[in-house]
Amino acid sequence: MGNAATSSFAALRRTQRMPTSTSRQHAAENEEYTVAKGSDPKRPGAQASSGTRPPRPSNNGPKVPNRSGAGRQSVAAARRSSAGSNRTQLIIGGVAIVVIAAIVVVGLVLNKKNTAVQGDPNYVATKATATVQDGAILLKAGNPAKTIDLYEDAMCPICGQFEEQYGKQLAQQVDDGNIAVRLQMLHFLNRASSSGDYSQRAAGALLAVATEAGDQPGLVLKYHSAIFSPDFQPQEGSGNKTNQELADLAQQTGVPAATVKSIADGKYVQQAADSAKKAEDDLSAKFGQNWGTPMVLDGGAPVNTQQTDWLTKLIG
Repeated sequence: MGNAATSSFAALRRTQRMPTSTSRQHAAENEEYTVAKGSDPKRPGAQASSGTRPPRPSNNGPKVPNRSGAGRQSVAAARRSSAGSNRTQLIIGGVAIVVIAAIVVVGLVLNKKNTAVQGDPNYVATKATATVQDGAILLKAGNPAKTIDLYEDAMCPICGQFEEQYGKQLAQQVDDGNIAVRLQMLHFLNRASSSGDYSQRAAGALLAVATEAGDQPGLVLKYHSAIFSPDFQPQEGSGNKTNQELADLAQQTGVPAATVKSIADGKYVQQAADSAKKAEDDLSAKFGQNWGTPMVLDGGAPVNTQQTDWLTKLIG
């Protein structure tokens, strides 16, 4: 019995030196089994076992993972995962920086283009003169290398927006001799005015100024801008302006008295109507139903004026 107890205590000490939490649990079980098998001098009253090992109590608690080989593999995997995650974050961060830089560059380019298109918002034409050619009004200063065709209807609200956005810049480029504009007023929106003929009467008023006072620098461009100003342009569908109102506007713009009277009398209305009809027929023959106002042609080809830098591109 002494030898058995000694062996049991030796086994117990070896078991207690095992490092893991799982081993510590097994050590407690082995201690209980060893003491039950032989007499323990430290535990009076212990009963000797018949030699059959009692069943090990079930362990339904949470299992503690082994921290040996499997643990080292888990740590290594975690380190690799962490390193991979760091590399991924660095890559994503680098891509984000590149994208942000590209956005900044594009923004600067677009801002530069938009600034060029807008020009001086308070610019007033001072140099361009006007002559009438085949019913169209040619506006230019000097001898520009490029001439564009501009089609508008005085009743067209989109034309008003076009003039508000690009009119000052276009006038400045004409004054600077960079481009010439062949202005053709149309009248297909006559029906959109309460009088049924405002478009051609406004066209006649412009034609009067170009014919009788077109040699005065900047005058036709000033009057043209005034006709399309938000304070004067009639509302499409119900608005209207009389010949006298067109004449009063001309007087305020600085048009000579004789020409103001021609406007009030409607002297050039029929000529303007004939010119508008011919131009509309020509557009229909060339483009079918795919035309409208405002419309810009460069060498007979439509220009996309929805692009804010269209004028800058034309000038080059």
